[in-house]
Amino acid sequence: MAGLKIHTAQTDSAITLAELKAYLKVDSSDDDVVLKINKQTVDSWAKEYTHRTLCTTTYQLFIDDLSDSNVPIQEGMYDGIDLVYNKRPILLPFSPVASITHAKYYSDDDTATTWATSNYRLDNASVPSRFTLKTGKTYPTGLRAVNGFEIQYVAGYGDNTAVPMQIKQACLVYGSYLFENRGDNEKSVKAPYSATALLQPFVVTQLSTNPYKTNKTYRYGVIG
Repeated sequence: MAGLKIHTAQTDSAITLAELKAYLKVDSSDDDVVLKINKQTVDSWAKEYTHRTLCTTTYQLFIDDLSDSNVPIQEGMYDGIDLVYNKRPILLPFSPVASITHAKYYSDDDTATTWATSNYRLDNASVPSRFTLKTGKTYPTGLRAVNGFEIQYVAGYGDNTAVPMQIKQACLVYGSYLFENRGDNEKSVKAPYSATALLQPFVVTQLSTNPYKTNKTYRYGVIG
């Protein structure tokens, strides 16, 4: 199993209050409270819909087991690119990942040891980004039974101005829809198609819930 925690929450959002008001052509501040709620709602919606981090956030990914017991044994001669078995990548949820702050492992007495950066590297060309071993390196052993390995990393496009325009536009479309239809039909709160269509190129589809297991299929590529 693996668990993901937010270490440092984002301080920005995909769209600003000013951008949403401009899109709605609202000049007064009478509805600012409602619009701020809508702004935060669509930011969270876009993140969960795409499985991406929009504005800078620091995460802690905890892994229980780093054993290689389920690595297939290969026999005979092979030609091709070894993508998985020798490197044992750990997939980092909510790409794009900007940097890895540290990796730590914990013993049974909860003593934390920082793992040297010479053991691993960040692959942020992949989606999702990957924590990979360097050549000849192996994962630490003797970990505690639960949350024995931790990866802390920084994800997101950056601040509000760095978020892709299609995602910002989708948030504006849905944010304005929520504002203009508030109270009209409480059973219909789904985002309009025009908003979800804008997000489709950014969606990361994951068929497994364990980021350490590498037999995962993603909409824009296969890992494992």
